[in-house]
Amino acid sequence: MEKKNDFAEKIDPEDFALGTLAMDDKKLLRKIDWQILPIMFLTYFLQMIDKIAINYANVMGIQDDLGMSGNDFSWLATAFFIAYAIAEIPQGALLQRFPVAKVLGANVFCWGIILCCSSATKNFAGILALRVLLGLMEAVIAPSLTLYTSMWYTRAESTPRYGFWYCGLGVGQIVGGLISFAAQHASASLSFGGWRIMFVVIGAVNILVSLLVLFVLPETPSKAKFLTEEEKQRIFQRLNQDQAGVGEKVFRWSSILEVFADLQTWMLVLLTILITIPSGVITTFSSILIKGFGYDSKESALLNIPSGVVSIVSTMVSTYAISRGFSRWLAIDILLIPTLLGSCLMSFLPTSDKGGCLAGIYLVNTTVAPLALIYAWTGANFKGYTMKVSGAAIISMGFSIANIIGPQTFQAKDAPQYIPAKITLVAVNAAAILVSTGLRVMYGIRNSRADRFGAPARSSMEARQANKGNVQDFHDDKSFRYVY
Repeated sequence: MEKKNDFAEKIDPEDFALGTLAMDDKKLLRKIDWQILPIMFLTYFLQMIDKIAINYANVMGIQDDLGMSGNDFSWLATAFFIAYAIAEIPQGALLQRFPVAKVLGANVFCWGIILCCSSATKNFAGILALRVLLGLMEAVIAPSLTLYTSMWYTRAESTPRYGFWYCGLGVGQIVGGLISFAAQHASASLSFGGWRIMFVVIGAVNILVSLLVLFVLPETPSKAKFLTEEEKQRIFQRLNQDQAGVGEKVFRWSSILEVFADLQTWMLVLLTILITIPSGVITTFSSILIKGFGYDSKESALLNIPSGVVSIVSTMVSTYAISRGFSRWLAIDILLIPTLLGSCLMSFLPTSDKGGCLAGIYLVNTTVAPLALIYAWTGANFKGYTMKVSGAAIISMGFSIANIIGPQTFQAKDAPQYIPAKITLVAVNAAAILVSTGLRVMYGIRNSRADRFGAPARSSMEARQANKGNVQDFHDDKSFRYVY
């Protein structure tokens, strides 16, 4: 069943051609930003808090309380991301069928409940089951926010917006450290363990934010009560002029085929895996590593806070630079250089060099920023609703695969140095630089070919579909070019 774009029926073609809908775009963007970006930021911030809560719970005694041993803790992280990967397909189907904001809000509510329930677990099996359920729910976050951002902003405008809500990751690291520090003090005087208190608090906040997503976040620009009819029409006009937006909300099997047959998809997936392995390792194991340098659990929580600062600064600087015309691929390569340096410091310095090892952990956190740029690439370079949903879901599966691999590099037998895991960080960062550069070359070749033939830039599969007359969404726009 087809759902036509609500704007298309409201715009007079003559007005569109004459540009009579033009207005103060900066004022319009500020209005949109204030209404939707804070809520998007909160959802990404909370899912980050949910992920790192298990990291902080580890130094707060969860393993002893639940009778865990060996690689049990690593399997908590692995099980979460196995579920995360599996859920991308059904979550993508829900995003295709129902309003993005409603699907996101329902999932946020569910994962808030699951976090609260986690505080009552009595053994490893119980916490493992709840982490699996949490992974199923949180799989929606990246595809939904990527798709939702594309509904409102042009491709140039969207990148700093991706960066803004993605900064929820860095803020989550900071706030998570403070929550852990406070909860560890509370646990000394209460029979209810500090990590249990932490799970209840985080879960309750998730439930409150889910209400904002469900009842405040507009389903689409056309249903935004804070916009006038002229402003809604202007949004549609601007997205069409930029070949942005999501197009008609129509499910097409041919678009899914194009996504799976596109080299772009798999290069983005590979890049996501390579840059997320270090990010996943640091997210899950940074507190353990810092504690291994000779600090206690309270100090470990506080010393993790600068990691969040590095994440925020690297994300905002890179996305702002791109909004000013800087190349995306080059920004990723530059961000991966300090990540590579940090990996080397972690791998090759003795743990007695506390300052150098801490600096290594902090530098590795620059690896989180390229993922925001990959989300921006996905929103900009996949065409139409079905392709954007499918592309975002597949790339999110790559994210989860990397987080499955990362924790498994940390084996109990390698403690406390974890040398194999640290060497892995060095190797994957070097490989990521090559893949990012390869994407730039591929996009450049496609754009050059499109310039020569006066056709839209596209993959070989898209070209074959067009030759068969299966031209869809923005596929027939001859001015479309990939951004890189």
